Amino acid sequence: MDLDSAAEELYGVPAEEFTDHRTRLAAQAKATGDKALAASIGKLRKPVQAAALVNELVRAEPAELAALTELAEQMRDAHRQLRGPELRALSEQRQQLLQRLTDLVREIGERDGRAVTDAVLGQVRGTLEAAIADEGAEAAALSGRLTTVLSYTGFGEVDVTDAVAAPVRRRHLKSVPAGADAEPVPTPKADGERATKAAPKARSGSKLSSSSEEASERRRQRHTEQLRRAEAEHAEAAKALAWAQEEAERAEQAHQQASARVEQLRADLEQAQEQAWRAGQASRAAERTRQGAEQEADRAAEALQAARDQLAD
Repeated sequence: MDLDSAAEELYGVPAEEFTDHRTRLAAQAKATGDKALAASIGKLRKPVQAAALVNELVRAEPAELAALTELAEQMRDAHRQLRGPELRALSEQRQQLLQRLTDLVREIGERDGRAVTDAVLGQVRGTLEAAIADEGAEAAALSGRLTTVLSYTGFGEVDVTDAVAAPVRRRHLKSVPAGADAEPVPTPKADGERATKAAPKARSGSKLSSSSEEASERRRQRHTEQLRRAEAEHAEAAKALAWAQEEAERAEQAHQQASARVEQLRADLEQAQEQAWRAGQASRAAERTRQGAEQEADRAAEALQAARDQLAD
């Protein structure tokens, strides 16, 4: 046993079993005389419940995680290429995939009799959302050794500091193609095009021709800049629209859950009011019974006293 195999085994167990399992593995290493390995195993951090469930999901559903990786690549490429309509379609697919994955996580937990709360499922979903949005978060989640949950705010990179236990097992990580983030290399111009642009210099002797071509070039540059700004604005608008749609969907889900909770509370309140009314009725009936019994007791006491008085006479 080495640290890698110990970590691979350890981060595949439920969070509630982690500490005991870590103790057993450290004891095994110590029994073989490897005190350094035992100490390293003892330092492996216990994952929070949501992170442990993601680790279990990575091992139990590799095909679903492959779908997540593919979708993440498509969405990032759509962002880079400024393809708004495609991004909106992919966002719908993302919602369906996230729902399917969170359902699987619930099944994984409940299959062994473990209750998975909505709050924990929300943390799992947030971690998977971050994995789709950011390559670093994706690598952390797919490592199968996640120790804490991840979140994506919509801007910048996801903070994965101390989110993964070392050593990281590379077979869980998606390799990033070389140069994926590099800027596209401009396509060289054809010889004829270079000759056309060089032509004004060759005809510099003609003031009229040079002035006309310079004006045309300025117009072309101005239009090109306007087009560039419009494309950039369109890309930002597409991103904003996609995230707004996602936020709206999350808000709608939260609204539906809150509405269901309100209905349940309203039903509970009506039931409690009914019970209170019945209890009040029973209390009033009991009070009338008590008063009647008290009156009977008073009459009996008077009769007893009268009998005593007659006996005395």
